[in-house]
Amino acid sequence: MKISFETKIALGFIVNLSAILALGLIYWSQISHTNKTALDWVSLVLIVLSLGMLTVVFFILKAQQKSNKIYEQELLKNKNVLQSIIDNTTNPISVKKLNGEYILVNKQYQLLFESKAKDLIGKTNHDFLPKEIADTYRSSDLEAIKAGKEIHIEETLEQLDGLHTYLSVKFPLFDASNRAYAIGNISTDITERKRVEQSLKAADTFFNLSIDSLVIASQDRFLKINPSLSKILGYTVPELLEKPFATFILPEDVPTTKKEIEKLEEGNNLINFNNRWICKDGSIKWLSWNATADVNTGTLYAIVRDITEERQLEEEKEKTLNELFESQQKLNMILENISDGVIVSNANRQVILANHIANELFRIEDDSKIPINFSDHFEVLYPDGETTYPVQNLPAERALVGEVTDDIDILLKDLETNESRRVLLSGRPILDSKNHVVAAVVTIKDISRYKKLEEELKKRDLKNRTMIGFKKTKQKEKD
Repeated sequence: MKISFETKIALGFIVNLSAILALGLIYWSQISHTNKTALDWVSLVLIVLSLGMLTVVFFILKAQQKSNKIYEQELLKNKNVLQSIIDNTTNPISVKKLNGEYILVNKQYQLLFESKAKDLIGKTNHDFLPKEIADTYRSSDLEAIKAGKEIHIEETLEQLDGLHTYLSVKFPLFDASNRAYAIGNISTDITERKRVEQSLKAADTFFNLSIDSLVIASQDRFLKINPSLSKILGYTVPELLEKPFATFILPEDVPTTKKEIEKLEEGNNLINFNNRWICKDGSIKWLSWNATADVNTGTLYAIVRDITEERQLEEEKEKTLNELFESQQKLNMILENISDGVIVSNANRQVILANHIANELFRIEDDSKIPINFSDHFEVLYPDGETTYPVQNLPAERALVGEVTDDIDILLKDLETNESRRVLLSGRPILDSKNHVVAAVVTIKDISRYKKLEEELKKRDLKNRTMIGFKKTKQKEKD
């Protein structure tokens, strides 16, 4: 049975009072039959004083007990007020002993570990957290004790919705002797703030490292630019921010630029608008703008690209195409006005160009449909008209492997009409800068008419010789 402290005091007082009274009565009975000396009277006085002191001590203890009870009630009241305050804050709060045992936690702190206060009080972090995490928390607690003042430290904790980051303020608590006896902790969830900071940092990094120039501007001035635009134009960032941006635009392009800005302010996006800018070294650069505007604030947001080289390449390309067109026209005029047929084939054996002589020979108007191998359209024979000429030895095939051929005499017999033509074929390879064959040119000289004339001349010569008395020899007849 547990006896209260008050009962113990009362029992102690009764026992001691009884003992003193009993002692006094025994002593009085012993001296009542004898002559009382001064020492006896002193002893009696001491017994009476003991009774008085015991009574005084009893009432002092009762008063102190009452005072302690009032103090405990006030302490409990203050503790409840403190607990109520810290329970209604949004910050997790805890107090630990120097050995790491929890002696106070608020509701927010309980929610971090999904535990009630009674499950945390008297425990350390090592009782319910992985050792690595608990060691980290313990280390930061000891840092606060070593510093002797508050410290700020970031701590992470895995929760149901993911990893959270807390900014914890840890501080030692001191007793009346100015000795640290506990460690206080107030944490603030800065997860969202960290995300925002990381997003802003990433955005700022992207803004500054972007290959394209990024611009934020008002109607007439740059508000923020990344280093890319500064590098393109040669001005420092402060120089570009200092003056209206129209200062750096070629005067001829300023009116059109202002009109496009007006369209932006009306809510229209700007797509691939090109204008010219004056660089610090005096050179001119073409910039291409894609921009949009915040109609509420009038702020302009733009992505800018340097297209100077592209414009130069386009101009050079256009110039080259014009020159190529002129050359093509001249080539066509030459090809169409020569008496020989001409065929140009690419490396894939596809005809890409033929003049009208070649078109007439094959009876095909579409150049791309002319076969590079004559054997697809003709029976290719030696001049004797009987022996087949090898396809692999045709000038086109030999030219595509890099060989040059001149005046190959062959007979072409049309597969449809059986019409025969004596032609001289020549072939030339066309090489690129690396000496690779990229095309072949074949010329076709029709010598059928000349061969007929030659035969007629021979016949006439033979007839004339017979008429003037020349005798035929066996050798001549053989010839």
